[in-house]
Amino acid sequence: MKKILYGVLFLVLATSLSGQSKDSLVKASTLLGTPYKPGGQDPSGFDCSGFIFYLYSDEIPNLPRVSRDMAQMGTAVAKGEWLPGDLLFYATGTNPSQITHVALWYGENQLIHSISGGPETGVVMTPADSNYWSKRYLMARRLGDGSVDPGPVSEQPESASPWNEFDGTLPSDYAAWREADQKAFEDYQRKNG
Repeated sequence: MKKILYGVLFLVLATSLSGQSKDSLVKASTLLGTPYKPGGQDPSGFDCSGFIFYLYSDEIPNLPRVSRDMAQMGTAVAKGEWLPGDLLFYATGTNPSQITHVALWYGENQLIHSISGGPETGVVMTPADSNYWSKRYLMARRLGDGSVDPGPVSEQPESASPWNEFDGTLPSDYAAWREADQKAFEDYQRKNG
């Protein structure tokens, strides 16, 4: 049922989008349900920045691989001025001012991103106005030229979401990536010792 609802939402948004943002949204919507994988950047599994890197690296060859570095690209976008395809950055760890997560603004109050923990994991759509995501929002960036204008995005009341009750921290993609690499190295050493 959720996929049908998101499909309808995508069709409404796609009729008014063009170019890069539309391509990224189409690609992103087909990846819903992909599992979370530390360091993942292909359809076998994604971390948050690997998901964005996969969506945009063909169009933006100099796109950094880590979310905090992605936050230096493009142009700043004020809260509420987001267009579908913009990148939204969050502090999901213990430091409330450190970027540890990136999501794609899908429009109509929806984020699409790959999440490492909490009530949902992997590539999912979540309401941007849920308690968890709205409290941890830091900034937004637009990678394109900003010429895509889907028209006004309707204001919606806070959505029923498992993220309204969750208030923990999420493992940083970078930390999870380093931990997975360290574990792989230790496993290699044990086997080839």
